[in-house]
Amino acid sequence: MKKIIPMILICICFSIYSCEKKDPNSVELSVEFTWEGYAPCDMGLPQMDIGGIPKNTKFLEISMYDHKYGFDHGEIKIAYEGSNTIIKGSYKEITVPCPGPNETGRYKITVKALDADNVVIGDGSKERYFPEKK
Repeated sequence: MKKIIPMILICICFSIYSCEKKDPNSVELSVEFTWEGYAPCDMGLPQMDIGGIPKNTKFLEISMYDHKYGFDHGEIKIAYEGSNTIIKGSYKEITVPCPGPNETGRYKITVKALDADNVVIGDGSKERYFPEKK
């Protein structure tokens, strides 16, 4: 039992403090998206336009966070093939907002550009309310 507790503490520390490598010269990406046209609990990411992606980007890592409930909606890593647009409804691995009736939530989508060695060379994020505030 005495050996198990330190192992658990080490695992917790590693999960809290990621070992992500970030290039000191990484750039800021612009991330634009809207929830317009989405019903609660629809599937797939919204259409996104990502600007400033470095030329040596090999992967994009996309995640979504729910500020209201402190909930991660998932994270995906996709091969970057040169397009700065994510098509609406793609990548259903990330859970789309599903607030209760008459509820509004604030969601943050983060995009990271990674090189061939999985080093972060650019990152950016955007927050929007769902449903969209009028």
